[in-house]
This record gives sequence, structure tokens and C-alpha cells, in this order.
Amino acid sequence: MRIVIDPGHGGSDPGAVGPNGLKEAHVNLAVALKVAEKLRKAGVEVRLTRTSDVFIDLQPRCDIANSFGADYFVSIHCNSAGTPEAEGAETYCYKFGGQGEILAKAIQTELIAATGRANRGVKTANYYVLRRTNMPAVLTELAFISSPEEERLLGSPDYQEKCATAIARGIGKVIGVKIIQEVLSMFKDVPANHWAAGSIERLAKLGIIKGDEQGNFRPDQPITRAEVVALLDRVLKLLGR
Repeated sequence: MRIVIDPGHGGSDPGAVGPNGLKEAHVNLAVALKVAEKLRKAGVEVRLTRTSDVFIDLQPRCDIANSFGADYFVSIHCNSAGTPEAEGAETYCYKFGGQGEILAKAIQTELIAATGRANRGVKTANYYVLRRTNMPAVLTELAFISSPEEERLLGSPDYQEKCATAIARGIGKVIGVKIIQEVLSMFKDVPANHWAAGSIERLAKLGIIKGDEQGNFRPDQPITRAEVVALLDRVLKLLGR
């Protein structure tokens, strides 16, 4: 099975730019590289249209996929709007009724489940890379970089990891390949490459933090006042106070 991952924009074409200066092209590439890595670990043959911050026109992107004989083409983008209130993720296919729609739905479902952002659904569009590729193709919009809140998320390695895992899982479901996410041994919901994984693992071994009965730690959920007190109490007990 051959998959082409297309990080949108790049080089002299930064794509959309967020209110705090985050460039869409940089986010697209970061997520695409992660998707490719996860698919390759699952035994999928992957090619990227770019692996660095360079400009590549639209037709050469299609040429890469067509000459590679790809089974599917996935283009990764960030959305933008004239209002900061626009938020959420959406995924496009060229037309409904084929494998493109099936792949788009699989990716969209995984994205919403992983990120919790507003579900803007699966849509059709006459995008160049969707109509000029010979294989089923989709274009996914991870979130709105024009939204201050979603720009902050898009710039976060943790959010990028969530998006990459979701896209890889969506592809995996369609092609019949399981994408396995490496997690910490003591918590089944903490990715091994989570930005706080080292601290979580160390404090768990010291007995300062604990998970729930199902083995989940919920690393990205807000902490309550009661949880802060319980945490401080454990620290004081370890100090003999």
C-alpha cells in the first residue's frame, strides 16, 4: 500500500498566518512528518511531497503522487477565516460516493475524537490536488489558524501529535493497517512522546501522582482545587511532614 502525504504550502508560500505569526506551512510540515513516521512504522510505503520548508507548485505535488502510483493522497492544511470566531476541523474530498469520501470520513472522525474541536464535517471541493491526482485524494483542515485559541493549539507539539495520530489512524482504518501509539507503561493514555512524559513518569514512580482505576492519567485535562490539595499532601508526606 502506497500513501502520499502532502504538507500544504511551504517556502515562499507560507499559507495562512495566525494573529501571533504562526505560519500554516510550518504546522502542515510538522504534522505531515509525524503522519509519515507513524504509517512507516506500521509497514506502509509513504512518500511526502516535501520534507522541508520549500516551495512546490501544485502540479508537481500531483506528479509525485501519480508517478509513485499512490493508492491514496492526503493533503494537510490549516484553515483561515476573516473572523477569529471561526473554529473547528473539516476534511474535503473531490466528490461524494467514492473512496475519497470514505477516507475523508475516516480521517475527520479520528480528528474530532482526538482533538475535541468543532466538527465542521466532510465536504467536497474542486481543489487542484484533489482533481489532478489519479488516486482517491483528500484535503484536511486541522483547525483555524486565524483563531487565537486554535493558533495556540496548532503551534503546540502535543496538538500536532494528536492530529498526526488521528490522520494516520484514519488512513489505517481505510487500508486495514493498525496504527499503534506508544504510551507510558503506567498510564495507557499518555503518549510516550508527550511533552510532559518524563515528568509524569518520574512523579508516578515516586507515588506523587496517580491515575484512575482504568489506568488513565488524563494528561491534558485541567486540574481541580481538590486534586491540587491531594498532590501537595502526597509531596508533604514524602518529605515527612
